[in-house]
Amino acid sequence: MSNELTVTNPREVAQAFKQSGLFPDLKSEAEAYVKVLAGQEMGIGPMASMSGINVIQGKPTLSANLLAAQVKRHPAYDYFVLAHSNDCCRIEFKQRGETIGVSEFTMDDAKQAGVARGQNWSKYPKAMLFARALTQGVRWYCPDVTAG
Repeated sequence: MSNELTVTNPREVAQAFKQSGLFPDLKSEAEAYVKVLAGQEMGIGPMASMSGINVIQGKPTLSANLLAAQVKRHPAYDYFVLAHSNDCCRIEFKQRGETIGVSEFTMDDAKQAGVARGQNWSKYPKAMLFARALTQGVRWYCPDVTAG
């Protein structure tokens, strides 16, 4: 007997998430439904979907941590952090063991993009640089890890 939970009715799961009060930023049951359904299409469980999928400008978007997990669990892809400081994060992406590219994001890039002014950037620059370098690299080198 398997211990794996299979979501047969995402609407019921979404309703339970909304009613639980565990996700105070959740705007509606419909938003929870979208997150759970989007995650289900990518093989992501309901709890990870609720925690790691954000609806940004009406579009379900995976957090950097969830994207990192998707890359690591994909049979063809992997990534390795080459440099990581408060000024720069450089990540190498591989496909079947071969380097397919390097993604780098610097504080200068963040300033140019107009994102370095936020509180998270001043408090957690290393985390924010990793998130940007990783998401940029996934878009460039292995976008199929998010395909449903």
